[in-house]
Amino acid sequence: MAIKRAIRFGVAAHAVLDGGSWRTLARKVEDQGYGTLLLPDHTNPQLAPVPGLVAAAAATTTLRVGTQVLCNDLRNPVIAAKEIATLDLLSEGRADWGMGAGWLPSDYEGSGVRFDPPGIRISRLKESIGVMKALFAGEPVDHDGEHYSVHGVSGTPKPVQRPHPPLLIGAAQRRMLRYAGTVADIVSISPAWESRQIGPYPPSVTVEEGMDRQLGWISEGAASKGRSLDDLELSLVVIPASVTDDPDRVLDQAAVANGVTTDEARRSAHILVGSVEQIADTILERRDRWGLSNWVIPVEAADAFAPVVARISGT
Repeated sequence: MAIKRAIRFGVAAHAVLDGGSWRTLARKVEDQGYGTLLLPDHTNPQLAPVPGLVAAAAATTTLRVGTQVLCNDLRNPVIAAKEIATLDLLSEGRADWGMGAGWLPSDYEGSGVRFDPPGIRISRLKESIGVMKALFAGEPVDHDGEHYSVHGVSGTPKPVQRPHPPLLIGAAQRRMLRYAGTVADIVSISPAWESRQIGPYPPSVTVEEGMDRQLGWISEGAASKGRSLDDLELSLVVIPASVTDDPDRVLDQAAVANGVTTDEARRSAHILVGSVEQIADTILERRDRWGLSNWVIPVEAADAFAPVVARISGT
């Protein structure tokens, strides 16, 4: 990598908390040195992402707040753009705009939305992001596309960050990673075992040769638009993250949970286990090898992981 970005950390939250507990969590992760608090977008028990993130932003001063990621098929782009712009306005420019094509069948079954083939979902996502970018500009938008029709709508409010909050796209397979390389500011690289609803890829996609392949797909997309990997921030959601003196036990559990071998779990870029020093060294090695600088930790591991954050955040 020509550019070595500073390491930063985020926390991915997913539980349903009351208002006081949620605000306390936001303040705690900010105090622990995490840079971003993220919420996913599923129909299962969790806070709705945008109002939850508005509350988190109101309780903090520097913490960024972001969607990881909005399921495009559950929202019209006009409404999604207004929600993200409102989040950015109320957080005073601390929002990250995360989008995905949708991958979890239960989200579609629970909401009554048809779970279309991957190509259709990805086509909708591309068109939706184009519409949202136009709306963020604040001018009247007239658009007749394959999936959406928008007429005479002005994007209000305007986001604080211009031209829009950083666009994060979550992806694991070739089509989505290539697309992310063309438009994203942040690419969140998902493990293969989470991508099987979008495209069947072998578990090796998550280990060394697979990460090289994924980065190659991102690079191909970036190059098609005159960009390079240096123009992108590369992010991983760590599953699992465990500070432990018994890493073999955690790796065995992760292997069983994700349908891979223990060796594949050990070699996966998405799994971090070991002592604080071992994990810190591993993150720095993976940053230097692959450019992975933005590490997102599950909320249940955030307290144990805080010493890692204190040790290398910003380096």
